[in-house]
Amino acid sequence: MAGKKQDLLDHAFAALLSDDDAKVLAAIAYVQERGDARAIIPLLQALARTSDQHRQQKIHELLYQVKVKDAAAELVKALDEPELRGVRQTVIATFWNAGLDAAPHTEKLVASAVEGTAEECFECLTVLENQEELPEKAVLQGIKLVNAAIASNTDEYKGVMLGSLLVELKARVGKD
Repeated sequence: MAGKKQDLLDHAFAALLSDDDAKVLAAIAYVQERGDARAIIPLLQALARTSDQHRQQKIHELLYQVKVKDAAAELVKALDEPELRGVRQTVIATFWNAGLDAAPHTEKLVASAVEGTAEECFECLTVLENQEELPEKAVLQGIKLVNAAIASNTDEYKGVMLGSLLVELKARVGKD
């Protein structure tokens, strides 16, 4: 039985990348009903490959409601996927929108804020601000990373975002 479910999920994942709207929408519905954390990366791949607004909306809705075990770990994996670079803002926003615990991934999120666009930095800031607690060691490492990024930053808007992130991180460890 588990093998059949996996085969059906694999078929749905493949259908997410189809050019046929009906197949894609049916696959999204199937994944929404029966999917697990393994569906996150295929959904993000489908999002990265489509310019169809209806598909994008359906995928965003599904991701932003994800409540499955291991969802946060799959999102962190997605941050390292070069093919998903164009949807990193969505990946990061999913933590906040879905109410996932991002604290164990503080270092990765801060690194994504530093490496990414101003918008990605903003999403990381939002996610971290909304965590009750953050690991002190990760916060201290993040402060060093953000300080270095501020020193070499040339984008005014991203500089503001990095500055706000630095203030948030310092507040978490009682530094001014």
